[in-house]
Amino acid sequence: MLPTDWFRPSGRTQSRISDSRVVQFWDKDHLVAKELQQQLSSSQICCQSDGIIWDVAALYPNNVQWGSAPGFFGGAVLDVASEVRQRVSAMNLNH
Repeated sequence: MLPTDWFRPSGRTQSRISDSRVVQFWDKDHLVAKELQQQLSSSQICCQSDGIIWDVAALYPNNVQWGSAPGFFGGAVLDVASEVRQRVSAMNLNH
């Protein structure tokens, strides 16, 4: 989280991954970040600020129940965007 992160990310930021199944959102109150932190081991968490996970991508298999570990988790988003695209493409091929 940056000191300038007062508002939702811009369209340019959200266009980095454009697959229609991808959900990108701004977690103003860190609710999802806190839940993810409970689900992941500390060795999996790459990006934290003041103990809050931020700027990450998490991919879950189709029909997974909340509380299951993601199939992929990494960040910073800009650093893993290419890998996320590849994994989403692979998911398309497998379905």
